[in-house]
Amino acid sequence: MKSISTFADLILVFGLALAAFVVASVPALSVTAARPIIGTIAVLFVPGYAFIAALFPQKATLGNGIRLALSFGLSIVVVPLLEIALNYSRWGVRLGPTLVALVVFTLVCVVVASVRRHQLPPEHRFVVNWPVWHHLGDRKATRPATSDRMLSVVLVVAIIASVAVVSYALVMPKSEEHFTEFYLLGANDTLSNYTTQYKMGTPNPVTVVIVNDEGRNVTYNLVVSANNSTQRGVVYSEEVVIPNGQRWEKQIDLVLNQPGDNVKLDFSLYADHTTADPYRDAHLWVNVTA
Repeated sequence: MKSISTFADLILVFGLALAAFVVASVPALSVTAARPIIGTIAVLFVPGYAFIAALFPQKATLGNGIRLALSFGLSIVVVPLLEIALNYSRWGVRLGPTLVALVVFTLVCVVVASVRRHQLPPEHRFVVNWPVWHHLGDRKATRPATSDRMLSVVLVVAIIASVAVVSYALVMPKSEEHFTEFYLLGANDTLSNYTTQYKMGTPNPVTVVIVNDEGRNVTYNLVVSANNSTQRGVVYSEEVVIPNGQRWEKQIDLVLNQPGDNVKLDFSLYADHTTADPYRDAHLWVNVTA
């Protein structure tokens, strides 16, 4: 029986892990069909196979069908565990760190598997055999029963189908979320301890923060109005252009000319053009004394 090199399967799985990293990192490749194909194999098969190879270097320990099925099953376990570890790291759960962790995990398993195989006698080492390379004299070798082969195929297909959605979400590009952060800061630049006692006719400072994550430059209109039991009027307005990814913070002075209790200050933020409803809003309840 002619077999491939003892360590060729380990080189192949590590190469697939590296290929997934390269395809996802290179813009020209990330938009091709190679990304979902290689990425799916790298996520669903590579880490489990490398782990199984490190645990069971002997050829007599596991049958080929069981080894193949466990490779898929353990990959489903390993990848979420890597994600959990990344979640508690400074890198976070993102595609780049996930692929790096996958490559490092695969490399460690491949190195361990290579060392353990090398320590075994050649006749006891697990090697991958290609049936099409068998000599005619090898026909007397025991072949798996048809039912066993079919069972292995069904098992593998079921495992792939059960995690297809998860793997697709991991390896395919995700549409970037676009949003604007809009909030007020109180004392000591916190989201609390706001000043609620205002003096009529006196500038009362309030810190406003706008963060543009819309994926483009945006012209914002900030309008502050006071609403008490008798009237409503604009007390401050400003137009500001904020580049994408930039944070705008400013302390504005509000001058209220009508006394009252429980006066509602509406902070309305409009994006690109003024509409009937603000894009973002916030409010404060204040007391205004003469």
